[in-house]
Amino acid sequence: MRDDHGGNWRRLPRGASRPALLDLSESINPLGVSPRVASAIRDALPTVAHYPDPRASAVVEALASYHGVSTGRVIAGNGSTELLYLVARAVAPRRALIVHPAFSEYEAALTPLGCEIERVVTTAGQGWAPRLDEILARIDRVELVLLANPGNPSGALVPPHLLDELAPACEGRGTVLGVDEAFIDFTEERSFKAAVARFPRLVIFRSLTKFFALPGLRLGYALLGEIVRDRVEAWRQPWSVNVLAEAAGIAALGDRAYQAESRRLVPTFRAGLAAGLEKLGAFSVYPSAANYILARIERADLTASALRAALLSEGVAIRDCSSFPGLGQNHVRVAVARPDDQRVFFAALERSLGG
Repeated sequence: MRDDHGGNWRRLPRGASRPALLDLSESINPLGVSPRVASAIRDALPTVAHYPDPRASAVVEALASYHGVSTGRVIAGNGSTELLYLVARAVAPRRALIVHPAFSEYEAALTPLGCEIERVVTTAGQGWAPRLDEILARIDRVELVLLANPGNPSGALVPPHLLDELAPACEGRGTVLGVDEAFIDFTEERSFKAAVARFPRLVIFRSLTKFFALPGLRLGYALLGEIVRDRVEAWRQPWSVNVLAEAAGIAALGDRAYQAESRRLVPTFRAGLAAGLEKLGAFSVYPSAANYILARIERADLTASALRAALLSEGVAIRDCSSFPGLGQNHVRVAVARPDDQRVFFAALERSLGG
């Protein structure tokens, strides 16, 4: 099991002079949990004395209504990562293609199955978007293609035409296409979710972790084409969504005011973070559609790991991206925060840079 993800505050280096007070290594909605969600969790506390619904039917119905799809297209689970592992087992590909840089759990889910991994590594010069011809040249020899929209850690959206052409190409070759939309809620209009009704081998991974700020409850879901759905159903475990997570998910999906406020404020906060980083002159900042920013350190005397360590000593955590294929030792990911927290971050950053 990998433990090199952001947000793992329990494993911060012991050499840090104090624990991270501001964790910008995890990319969670800076508005925090909706008050309606907190209230729903309190109201649901008595139900922990009972088993949850084996299929989480109530939250599945809420998700289907929210996205305008049939309930038969939706499965819920203990975070989208659980569903990623579930789909990996259900599809059991002998060879898979993964677009990088990307979430490390894609390969972690497939490697124990004996799956051979092919990588397509994107670059800043491509806007972190994969080349369609590079994928198409390989899909005859793979049974699964995985990519994220927007990318993590890049924050870049996949061009719509690429998905529009890739999905039928995969379908025609009997290849499953998995699109990870864990961060798409901030730009919901760019979701590929409507396509699950047209492509039986398509799966869209979604999460309530990021946009709805519920990482500790572990609630994710997938929208599935019928062939993938039938395979997954044979592998599903009952009771993977607990009663508090289900209550929270239903409340979150119903809080339209929170959703609108998040989509209004997070881009503003993100623009402020990008401008502040660019002003320092030590970073190249890449455009992002998510609630985090990928930046390249432009100082030859400073690596991502060194900057992370320096900021930890100041009580701030960021994500060292050196473990992502294609990024090397000089990229960091910083979560979008509220303006007050950004001021704390920039003060710590200037001290860490020697400014």
